[in-house]
Amino acid sequence: MTEVLGVKYDDIGQLTYVLPDKKYRKDDLIVINNKKGNRLAKVIYDNYDLDERKLPAELDTVHGLATALDIQAYHDNLNYAKATFADVEELISLNQLKMKLVDIVFPLDRSHVLITFVAEERVDFRQLLKDLASFYKTRIELRQINSREESKVYGGLGPCGRALCCSSFLGEFPPVSIKMLKNQSLSLNSGKTSGLCGRLMCCLSFEDDFYRTSKEKFPDIGTKVTTQNGQGVISAINVFSDTVNVRFEETHTQLTYALEEIEING
Repeated sequence: MTEVLGVKYDDIGQLTYVLPDKKYRKDDLIVINNKKGNRLAKVIYDNYDLDERKLPAELDTVHGLATALDIQAYHDNLNYAKATFADVEELISLNQLKMKLVDIVFPLDRSHVLITFVAEERVDFRQLLKDLASFYKTRIELRQINSREESKVYGGLGPCGRALCCSSFLGEFPPVSIKMLKNQSLSLNSGKTSGLCGRLMCCLSFEDDFYRTSKEKFPDIGTKVTTQNGQGVISAINVFSDTVNVRFEETHTQLTYALEEIEING
């Protein structure tokens, strides 16, 4: 277990875990030591222990409580980013680049600027980098993100009606695969398995262990079995009620049985 703080860099941003230097309280404004500069953050969850397996590989550290000067610098940077957003979009357009500007972020001392964008393909932004350096008069970092990361930045509500997992509590994106859909008897084309990012929902990974373990006691779909009504073939399973559907070819019917009511044909 590792002692961490849950913080956010802005109201709609993602929850981020950092290493505290002392005890803090919810809603405290603190300065985070980032390898690329100090940033202001708000404490969402005060000091608590969390399983290391749920944490990112590297965590930033807390420098201390924010001063009045830190808070003023934070708001000045926000206003500067908003004021120059359209200028950056214009530079992107002048360079005829197919990229969508997502965010502009400054550390407290404006020692550099991080500009994130979304693009479907790899972008050659070498000239844009020069233009931005001339415009901001500081070091520029351009970072291309994918649709998942974009959803993490903007946030929103998932199909469940709750805030997106990626923008509320997930530290890193869990691996999600089509095999998980099959384990949970879901269809890729149903339209109910994709998040706002257009990719498979992260929450599919949360229940995958349950489905894989539960299915171990069931016969495979297509297995021939004997029931009190005769011989048939397993056509579906229900891991919640411990039942199976059996299809009878001769009568073209399908009946439901508890697991203990069927016998697998040898």
